[in-house]
Amino acid sequence: MEYDVYHDESQESGYWHGILLVPRTTRGFLLDHLQEIRQNTGYQGLMRLKGLDRTGGSRFRCTRAWLHFGVAALMQNRKGKPYPFYTGKDGRNTDFSILTGTIGARFILSRVRDGHQQLTGYPDHAAKVETTFRMGLKGGLHLFASDSSKLTVTSFQFDGHEHHQRRLDAARIIDRLGSLRAHVTIADDAPIFDDSGDHTRSASQPYDDCQLLQLTDLLVSGFRTVLGQQTHEAQAHVAFPLRQLARKWHEGYARMKNSRWFGGFCISECYVDNDQWQFSDLRPDVPDTQLTIPGMG
Repeated sequence: MEYDVYHDESQESGYWHGILLVPRTTRGFLLDHLQEIRQNTGYQGLMRLKGLDRTGGSRFRCTRAWLHFGVAALMQNRKGKPYPFYTGKDGRNTDFSILTGTIGARFILSRVRDGHQQLTGYPDHAAKVETTFRMGLKGGLHLFASDSSKLTVTSFQFDGHEHHQRRLDAARIIDRLGSLRAHVTIADDAPIFDDSGDHTRSASQPYDDCQLLQLTDLLVSGFRTVLGQQTHEAQAHVAFPLRQLARKWHEGYARMKNSRWFGGFCISECYVDNDQWQFSDLRPDVPDTQLTIPGMG
């Protein structure tokens, strides 16, 4: 299956790479639902977790609905079970709908524990980001690929190059991937796009790509919220479905294999110890709440 790759980051408590793989076959289905949520809530602005500081209003409902549907998009097999998702509508009987298909998107979360502080010998900060992005991408692709799940990456979209102070380097990202396992390929003509993902700006990527970059931003920031430090009650509330995913991941491979989300996401962190890369698991630091989300049980 062919995937477009979207990347965004969070830089609190380390450097968090969020990498969303969107299947080309279901891309339109995903975008249609994201747009429907915008219409339901009346919110057309930039979607991001930063600055969300109240539990109410159109932005809160849109963010909550996007994240809930983003989690639904990561399911690989509904297993015949209905999956209710929040639509963003403000009504007792119309605020949830049932997912009727499987989108099959995938998400890679990779945290660099010290935020690249121990990486030396690189020409600039962007080179460090490119290197650790490549590591996270390769690890996730190898984990997801199998005889029945062949992955081809057809494009890369990054949320803006201005904060890197240069365009991203295809040679460092793609050419240095090295040998890939069977069933994983990078298209020979896979481009890298790194204009802004903010559709409200004039110099941005196409609108649809901006929406998927903003969804990636919500996913990586949401995971950071449930695995690190929550900054506001509103952010903890909208990110709660991601906490449920994190819990499933930490139950282990045997339990995860029976989940509808098996092969849909992975969580890890890396750090340098004695000049060697080390990889470990990430566990939530935020206490559980009594909040429940339909379909996540």
